[in-house]
Amino acid sequence: MNAPPTPAGGSPLEGQLAIRLRTCDAEVTDVQIESTRQPGVSAVFQDKTVADALQMLPRLYSVCGVAQACAGVRACEQALGVSACEATEGLRNHLLTLETVREHLWLILLDWPVLLGETPQQMGMTDILALQRDYRQVVCSGANPFLPGVAVEAVDPARDLECLRMLGEILERSVFGVSPAQWLLFEEPETLRAWAAQGTTVAARMVHHVQGSGWQASGRCDSAPLEQQEAMSIGQSLQDDDFLRQPDVSGKCRETTAFTRTASPLLQHLQELHGKALLPRLVARLTEMAQLSQAIARPSAAWPCGQFGSGDAGFSWVTAARGQLMHSVRLVGEYVGDYSILAPTEWNFHPRGVAAAGLARLKGDRAAIERQAKLVINAIDPCVGYELVIN
Repeated sequence: MNAPPTPAGGSPLEGQLAIRLRTCDAEVTDVQIESTRQPGVSAVFQDKTVADALQMLPRLYSVCGVAQACAGVRACEQALGVSACEATEGLRNHLLTLETVREHLWLILLDWPVLLGETPQQMGMTDILALQRDYRQVVCSGANPFLPGVAVEAVDPARDLECLRMLGEILERSVFGVSPAQWLLFEEPETLRAWAAQGTTVAARMVHHVQGSGWQASGRCDSAPLEQQEAMSIGQSLQDDDFLRQPDVSGKCRETTAFTRTASPLLQHLQELHGKALLPRLVARLTEMAQLSQAIARPSAAWPCGQFGSGDAGFSWVTAARGQLMHSVRLVGEYVGDYSILAPTEWNFHPRGVAAAGLARLKGDRAAIERQAKLVINAIDPCVGYELVIN
């Protein structure tokens, strides 16, 4: 049994994945992925006011609560025909950026040590959680920026610069061993190898472990990213429970992860060497985290997002830590009639999706396959717990 970074007290709505591998002659011959996640959340929000529903969202979903709140308020704003001011949207994006860094850190500092046989690094998580809490308390001044039409004051640039400084210190101490800006200067695989060999952080030791095991290309498979235009075109499909369980685009599965939205010279070289596989995926997470830490000081920096509405209906999508998160709402007066959520896990852990395709390519004895499978699952990163069974 293994579980992703889900804080205690998670909602039953989040469900769980059952991942079963069948092996023969030192290779995986079959992959089955089943989910207990329930499509849609209409029953939970039925007859709730918009304000009550939006205040419930981050409490119902313990993972990526800011992203859930952001997608929810934007969908409701579209349905209500109201819009947020530039300062409010900028603050939402800044809070979403901090949350995404926190989610990446949760995997790196708490999950990666376990996969390496080490002790989870609680101190680094304590630091980022305190920074996230203090930043929100100061910049929001008691207001909730995730309610329709709420106006907040523009964030003081000096506050963002101070947040950037503190975040950089946390990442240098806990993840990179150098400043995020310095790490982003790594362009050649040999530079990455030399950094990993020093083993000064758990991230370096993870990269070194994968390289030393010869697993750089583990889970290599073909996958197509979920494009922004595709995300915007499927709003009506969120009313279909079957689509919510197993989404696709014209019958084809899509991937939406940090790997599909992150680019750098180092990543390009790694993908040329190893394809869409384990090592490039691990480095994509590190790269995005370093890049996002720099974005805090740029008020105009915004996550890709989209929204549109018609009548009393609204649809929005935001880029959460694990991929595209989509919300659809239909209002009846001031109350919620229907509400649906499509999380990135449904795309990435579709029975024929990128996780299934990557796991199907694993080779080795049972112990090696199990270790690689846990690394590949962690790299793709479900937002719910999972059970891995190998026959």
